Amino acid sequence: MNRLKPIALTTFLVLLALSCERPVCGCVFPPAPVNGTWELTSITYGLTQKKITASEAGYTETIAYDGHVEAGKFKRLRNGNEVEASDFSMSFPDGGTTNGFVMYHNDKTQQSFEIRDGKLLYLSERSPQGVTMADGATYEYQRK
Repeated sequence: MNRLKPIALTTFLVLLALSCERPVCGCVFPPAPVNGTWELTSITYGLTQKKITASEAGYTETIAYDGHVEAGKFKRLRNGNEVEASDFSMSFPDGGTTNGFVMYHNDKTQQSFEIRDGKLLYLSERSPQGVTMADGATYEYQRK
């Protein structure tokens, strides 16, 4: 009788442990820091540092990111018309989440980005992935 109690208790504990639900991977993918809709406010040209507003550029531009750091969807609207759509991913070579690179999968380009105060997004000129541009424009967007 004494041997039966430990066997029954052990069986009960094993069955109890096996009945608990466990997440498949336990992974929690944070949203991409650029998630949301952004409206172009100004462009600063690299060589001259001349800054123009979006209205001076002669068009309106809205970009939208929807996804996680590992994967997501990107869309660009110019004057209200979709001109680009792509999958994207991100990297953060210096750590943190407020600056790094966005990689666009459709045309294999990248842009460095910086987010300030959670509401301003600065994007560099796009370049082929793995190439650093010495000079180029910086595009300033405001979160909508």
